[in-house]
Amino acid sequence: MDGGLIVNEEGIKSAFAADGYAVVPGLLTGRQLGLAARLSRDLIERYRAGERLVTRDAISVADVTLRHPERNPGVDAARWEAEPFIIGDLVARDVRFAQVIALPSLWKCTSFLLGCSLQDVVFHHSNLTRKPAGVGPAIGWHRDASNTYFSTTDDKTVRFLLPLQLMSEDNGGTALIPGSHEAPQGCSSTDAIFPRVSPGFGLALHSQILHGGYPNRGSENRDVIVLQFGVASSTLAYQGNEILSLCHYSEIRNFCIRRWGNDCFTDYEEG
Repeated sequence: MDGGLIVNEEGIKSAFAADGYAVVPGLLTGRQLGLAARLSRDLIERYRAGERLVTRDAISVADVTLRHPERNPGVDAARWEAEPFIIGDLVARDVRFAQVIALPSLWKCTSFLLGCSLQDVVFHHSNLTRKPAGVGPAIGWHRDASNTYFSTTDDKTVRFLLPLQLMSEDNGGTALIPGSHEAPQGCSSTDAIFPRVSPGFGLALHSQILHGGYPNRGSENRDVIVLQFGVASSTLAYQGNEILSLCHYSEIRNFCIRRWGNDCFTDYEEG
């Protein structure tokens, strides 16, 4: 398959099964990462400019600070109304994000992590989640399996966090508790680790792993594209209404080819 080169598949699959997460190298090539970063920068600027298509149903740094002040202590919410925290349904905001969702490496990785055929993998949802430098809010401890937006009854999902900058504890990177997907009780945040994930790599999360994150008080942004995939045969507990939700790889690939031609998976601009 085309796309990023995923190495050590068996080691990644073993880590995902044992620990509930895996840092996956080679998910995005340099050109693919450049596209993802450029589209995300454009989206952030459009949000700051108040474009209704982008701001509708999104969450600002001010929103989350007012709602959960304990997650962003010392930040004056009134100053950050025009700074995005979460922008969802990326294809609805900019159809070119379909080219990121269609990257074969993501679908192949989901296939071997969930132990299903590539033809059985479906796309669930997408968002851009941000912790701007100095003012980025914390994210409460949670398991993706319990969300009421898009989840399954059998836990067969993979959520990818694709960082646009090096993601670490220093910039409010995702914290998680290894093995907590197998231990619904007795987990403590004192056992948390902060995986370092470079741009082009991805952090793959099991739906039951306990994870969260602290405020970003560093000098570097932490911007991540979040993509969730699942299996077509799963029963959905909740289903969000996003463009391309529940589409298969062939459907999304054809969606892209109809708009940008056969070269759309290789002809990226450097970001």
